[in-house]
Amino acid sequence: MTNDSWAKEYVELRDSIWSSDPYFKAFYDALVELNKETDRGVALVLTSFLDKLLGEALRAFLIDNGAAKLLLSGFNAPFGTFSNKIAACHALGLLSDDEAAQIDILRKVRNEFAHEVGVNFSEGRVKDLCNHLFISERDRDAHPRVKFARSGISMLIPLLSRPREIAEKRLAWGNWSQWSKREI
Repeated sequence: MTNDSWAKEYVELRDSIWSSDPYFKAFYDALVELNKETDRGVALVLTSFLDKLLGEALRAFLIDNGAAKLLLSGFNAPFGTFSNKIAACHALGLLSDDEAAQIDILRKVRNEFAHEVGVNFSEGRVKDLCNHLFISERDRDAHPRVKFARSGISMLIPLLSRPREIAEKRLAWGNWSQWSKREI
């Protein structure tokens, strides 16, 4: 197989995945969107996608019933906020320690953009938070926006298929007591 034919096969496979897999299609759409965004837009779009994926991971793990829906959506849902989704996924073993820590820093950056005016990646708390992100050695001196985007994307990639993987280990009803047998 020549390098040209390998590259052509790769491109065809990649394009078929991008177009048919809803997670990767959404990821591709998010990348396109990120390239057009302001600093605030990058922070909000990237973290909203992470927030959505964490909600899908929880939904894939919990028993599919009304109680699970109440935990995840609606007014005052216990797992309705980004921070609570991070904590719940981490506590349930759906995120590693490093993933939870990284996503929490991204969340804090998002909060700065969401709740403050005149925020950018070049200075202040946002810059400091971005300097605490886990990044590759080659990105050590990168602009904080680049650190944020690369860190966020590095979190998105494994999380794209996580709900599907988690669904295979979904919680099941237990037989906890005589009451669950309905022999009252």
